[in-house]
Amino acid sequence: MSLNKSMAIKTIAIISALAFIVPTTSATAAPKFKLCVALGGIPGILGALGTTGDPIAKAGAKKRGWDYYEVSNKLDAPTAVKNADLIVQQKCSALIQFNGRPEVNPTIAKKLAKAKIPVITYDIAQPGWYFLGIDNLAAGKAGGAALGKLIKEKWNCQPDLVLESHGYGAGIVDAMRTGGMVEGLKSVCPDIDKSKFKPFEGNGEIAVSQPAARDILAANPTAKKIAVVGLNDAGVVGSLLAARQLGSGYEAMGWGQDGNLIAGDKVDPDLKGSVLYFLEGYSAYAFEVLDAIAKKSAPKMRDGAVNPAILVKPCPVSAAQAQGIPVDSVRIKKLAQDPSKTLYSIYCPK
Repeated sequence: MSLNKSMAIKTIAIISALAFIVPTTSATAAPKFKLCVALGGIPGILGALGTTGDPIAKAGAKKRGWDYYEVSNKLDAPTAVKNADLIVQQKCSALIQFNGRPEVNPTIAKKLAKAKIPVITYDIAQPGWYFLGIDNLAAGKAGGAALGKLIKEKWNCQPDLVLESHGYGAGIVDAMRTGGMVEGLKSVCPDIDKSKFKPFEGNGEIAVSQPAARDILAANPTAKKIAVVGLNDAGVVGSLLAARQLGSGYEAMGWGQDGNLIAGDKVDPDLKGSVLYFLEGYSAYAFEVLDAIAKKSAPKMRDGAVNPAILVKPCPVSAAQAQGIPVDSVRIKKLAQDPSKTLYSIYCPK
């Protein structure tokens, strides 16, 4: 056999062998994990609950080499439903979701379940979604007890009224958080007459809680020593503003929940403290579940506020302590540099 013929046969053999090797291309490689976030759209809050993006989720996705997609629910029910369709179209691998209009969550859940997209929800429970949130009962009791100590010190446990600014749409979360504040207050001042407690719908918003509280105060003109508890800082501050709006004869003091209005240089003077949740940093906790999902080993479903997938530690602080904690825009930038930490570990007073 000639040398040229022998080489030709060997070349054909090599080519034939290579034909059985499937090249690794973008068409055959496994698709990248895509983390999607549906922002809450709450004005004044940063991170996944806010309006301007979630740098913590984005930084965590980038660190892991994941794709990232983000929309805003704009605190609007129809928008949240439309966004669910976008999430499905994007073929998201997992979704971080906050929807402050939970009445449409069952509709959204059906769409996402059909597309087999796992969901992590913040602070508002939905069956079939991993629940991530604060230890609401512990947060409520801590805040209520702190306010109770002030009431005991200043008014000898004899307030004229205790306004309860609820957000009934939050369901069990409101029951544990606002109800926990009442329970914590009573642990310090157990003999306050039950008729002095005035629950009302504040919806976690100043614009809702202020006129509602004003109506209660107007209906009780002899009440001047006013204590306020509630679902969050905004619901409490709205009630404090109502008291000041009606005149200087009122003494009012409140203790909030979530810490959104306790830091910075524009704190309401009657907001004596809050329980910081570091809402803007919630997504640092979410990667505990997201990493497991990405590894095809999704954890057991825990979708309730009383049986959460991830429990965030509450951080009660007085207004004086809060002065040493930077505002949320500073905190979130620091955490984005290393999303393996949590804002609780960085900033909560020891």
